[in-house]
Amino acid sequence: MLLESHMFSSTKSKAFSSDELRKRLYQTFKSKGVLDTLKAQLRNQLIQELKHPPLTGQEPVPRLVPLKTDTLLASACNSIVADHLQASGYEYTLSVFCPESGLNKDKVLKKDDLLQILKINPESSLYKSVSVEKWNECEQEQELSINGT
Repeated sequence: MLLESHMFSSTKSKAFSSDELRKRLYQTFKSKGVLDTLKAQLRNQLIQELKHPPLTGQEPVPRLVPLKTDTLLASACNSIVADHLQASGYEYTLSVFCPESGLNKDKVLKKDDLLQILKINPESSLYKSVSVEKWNECEQEQELSINGT
């Protein structure tokens, strides 16, 4: 009901076509993350059905995607995986991974934050290699913008 009142509050006198309503619902679900959650649940259900088909003629009992605790360490690990998938150009895999892990593509943790969360010593070679890599990327971007290429 909240969705209906929100969608129709400003346009009570104007009726939406079924196509317009469908588009608005889609955008609302997408912006609130409901769409990604539904896709992940459908994928999970399909995989479960393929792994364990019902042996009897009875209706299968629906299995929901289990809720995971959203710890900082889990978010850090998911961000590392998402960063790798994005850097490797695995866009489809990333589009599946993000909803399944509960990670928003736009809210992946930054490398500096990850290093701090994982308690990587700033004096370590790992910290320096990641920081140097990031610095080199920034320099290359600046060089490209200066040269106009």
